[in-house]
Amino acid sequence: MEQRGQISVEFVLLAAIVLVVVLAFGTAIANENELNSVAAAVKVGAENGTTQLSVINATMQPVRVTSVNMTGTGNVTIQVKFSSSVTSKQGSILQSINQSLTSSGYETNYAGGNTLTLQTSRHNYAITLVS
Repeated sequence: MEQRGQISVEFVLLAAIVLVVVLAFGTAIANENELNSVAAAVKVGAENGTTQLSVINATMQPVRVTSVNMTGTGNVTIQVKFSSSVTSKQGSILQSINQSLTSSGYETNYAGGNTLTLQTSRHNYAITLVS
């Protein structure tokens, strides 16, 4: 009879240890997942914006997104770099990034300007375009 109780206690202890490990890794994974999904939405939005601009304006040279750089931990700065200057088209591209973030489930409250901000429960993002 004592052996049955011992097996139950060992099983509960093992299950508790597994649960603690899963929760510890779960929070780290959730944070990285958010960073990756925001970066992906920003890149897709920037690519869609530049593609749309080049389709509308046949004289415009195609512009590629060369990189998306993220810096910071709590306040994250995202810099989107392009193959050529997009200074005159920043509003249109940021509007496209805003649409991409919105379709990914984020709320930005973007009303124009040179910087798009996004606030989530984990981070505050500032998105800027760099030529």
